[in-house]
Amino acid sequence: MKKIALAMFAATVAAASSASAADLGRPAPAAVDYVKVCDAYGEGFFYIPGSQTCLKIGGYVRAEYRVWKTDTAFGGLYGLTNGVKGPANNDMTTRVRAQLTLDTRTNTEFGLLRSFTEAWYTVDSGRATPSVDLWKAYIQLGGLTAGRAQSFFDFYTGDHYSSFFETAHSDSQVNLLAYTFSFGNGVSATLSLEDQTTGNATRRFDAFSLYGGNKWMDVVGNVAISQAWGSAQIMAVAHHNQPSYNNQDKWGYAVGAGVTVKLPMIAEGDSVSLQGAYGKGALSYVTPDPIIGYDFFPNQNGSMSQTTAWSVAAGFTHNWNAKWSTSATVSYLDVDGASLKLIGFKPGLDYKQVDAGVNLVYSPVAGLTIGGELEYKSADFSKGPNTDALVGLLRIQRNF
Repeated sequence: MKKIALAMFAATVAAASSASAADLGRPAPAAVDYVKVCDAYGEGFFYIPGSQTCLKIGGYVRAEYRVWKTDTAFGGLYGLTNGVKGPANNDMTTRVRAQLTLDTRTNTEFGLLRSFTEAWYTVDSGRATPSVDLWKAYIQLGGLTAGRAQSFFDFYTGDHYSSFFETAHSDSQVNLLAYTFSFGNGVSATLSLEDQTTGNATRRFDAFSLYGGNKWMDVVGNVAISQAWGSAQIMAVAHHNQPSYNNQDKWGYAVGAGVTVKLPMIAEGDSVSLQGAYGKGALSYVTPDPIIGYDFFPNQNGSMSQTTAWSVAAGFTHNWNAKWSTSATVSYLDVDGASLKLIGFKPGLDYKQVDAGVNLVYSPVAGLTIGGELEYKSADFSKGPNTDALVGLLRIQRNF
């Protein structure tokens, strides 16, 4: 009898509440639309309420502490003056960065519709307010990619942190329009039109205002394979050199190839990588931070001389156990600099550059890493000073 009485009382209260809401001219409360897990695209996705679109929110918070050892010549060549890029003035610098990513996916009659956004908020030594970078923001539908994304020339970008000194490879986010053709069994080919004026790595270094307007986008193509054993890619780019001083433009180019092989027979997650690249009039596709980054210089007759360069890079990652890992990368760069004969630079600035980095990373709990790393750069000039620099850093990062 008690249970029956309680049920009747609950029904009476619910009816009275509904009637009261109607009397006051207010609609009855709608049923709660709870967030539902979307497991079609992996962990972390959920349905945006009221839609068939799945969303994943991610990112990280990172703190870095750097100690420098450089010489005066090195600071002058690289323009390192203050803040995080200021070893000439500071023996220690810091960086704090927050990254936020938004990944949305919807199945449509034309295939998977995806949008991806990645933003960085960074405070370096010498700055009181954060810098904000829209690192990536692109839309994908089937094979189409439109927006700001990783250059489709890029393949291997190093195993270690590369917090300050990057090894010799192409690594750039650019505004682009691309289409990827998938042939099955992990084989694909991509054709991409990329705006050379928007790369975070300097696609056209222009301290002397040698470049004219942007007449043509870079034309990038690759053929790639990704399978259980690892991945590989061959790539090429046509890069337009448009001088500001006349109309005698010229096309530069770069070609490259890389391979990454998984090594589960050593430890789960282990891998080794190798990549090589050659370029003429397209230096940023061979290395991300050249000392002298000029693609071309004018000659006295008004024509241009183009810089040529080649690089090779290799890396290895080893997991000692579930909590400890080590990554190492080394590269060699050879630059044959074009001559700036108009102001008496004969010949061009030729140099050879070695970069290396190695770290030890500890993961005490899921989502947290604590790593120590050494990064080294050395430059040997055919005419001028030989110089090098070493930076040691501690990184603490929480991914979510």
